[in-house]
Amino acid sequence: MKTVDEKKVEVYFWHKITTKDKALLYEHLANLIDWWVTVIDSLYSFLEKTNNPKLYREIQNLLLFIESGDSFSISMKKLPYTFDKKEVAIVEAWESSGTLQRSFSSLARQLQQQEDLKAKVKWALTYPIIILVFLIFALFVIMIYVIPKLRPLFETTGVSLPFSTRTLIYTSEFFSNNIVAIIIVIFIWYFALKIYQKSYSWKRALDELYLNIPLVWDVYRNYIISQISSNLWLLIGAWIPIIKTLTLTGESSNNAIYIEAMEMVAASVASGNKITQSIENIDPKHKYFTNDFIQMISAGEKTSTINKVCDKISTQYTREVDNSIWILVKWIEPLAVAIAWIFVLWFAFSIFAAVIKITELVG
Repeated sequence: MKTVDEKKVEVYFWHKITTKDKALLYEHLANLIDWWVTVIDSLYSFLEKTNNPKLYREIQNLLLFIESGDSFSISMKKLPYTFDKKEVAIVEAWESSGTLQRSFSSLARQLQQQEDLKAKVKWALTYPIIILVFLIFALFVIMIYVIPKLRPLFETTGVSLPFSTRTLIYTSEFFSNNIVAIIIVIFIWYFALKIYQKSYSWKRALDELYLNIPLVWDVYRNYIISQISSNLWLLIGAWIPIIKTLTLTGESSNNAIYIEAMEMVAASVASGNKITQSIENIDPKHKYFTNDFIQMISAGEKTSTINKVCDKISTQYTREVDNSIWILVKWIEPLAVAIAWIFVLWFAFSIFAAVIKITELVG
């Protein structure tokens, strides 16, 4: 019998288990179990395949629990930072019916779709972010190195410089004299945000902000609705009770506003109301749940095909995210270019205005 490899694996804080890593794990397990390979042998096989040290360590722990007599789902519960409640619930449901392979296959599909959607969002925003980064870099270079070299030329003439030129020089002085303080403040803000993000009230405020930023909110809302629909399809398909399904779906959204909303929906459904009626009661203005989403869920409830309907909603809103991203990028690109041009014009006008005034004095 195989035993868990006890070789030491160095795991550092920057090593993370991504959605893609878990999608590959579940796909690997689904494929091998489909060919009658045991779960334990499938996990050992994955150990040889993965390049993620942290995931390697967690699979070792998973094997230890399973080989000590625990079921797969119970072993997953002992690793809460790796496997979330939704994944555990799905594996537990299919495990009890003897169809573990189906749970892995469903999870692999859902997580891969989620990863593909994230990749689209990141790819679409890469170009605007690069423009903004180069703009900030150019601003620092000009303010710290270029303007200080030009300043003595202007001051030696004794000419009263134009307002725009003086503003440029004062801004340069501020950056040059406080560059260390600025960098320290930026780092403090960054780490403060990281710390406060662990606070529920702060996370809720940020989640609310994302849902109110023009253009961004449409992408964000469509993305979450796509995730909610996908999770509903996955959990309902595993025959998990509807109240638990709604609660887990909210938790999986990773958004405090939607977590609270889905908890209220679950409580309303538990008291005898339908899902659509519950959503209408908590979101009558359709700020968080679109009218299309509610109507399609209603159709699924009436025809008892809510599982299939949720799968279609997820596909539809994935396309909606693509469209929303295209609109967002369409606005961000010219906005970033406009900001760059404003700075360039300010710099050019300030320099030329000073040169013209000095030339007039000399002439």
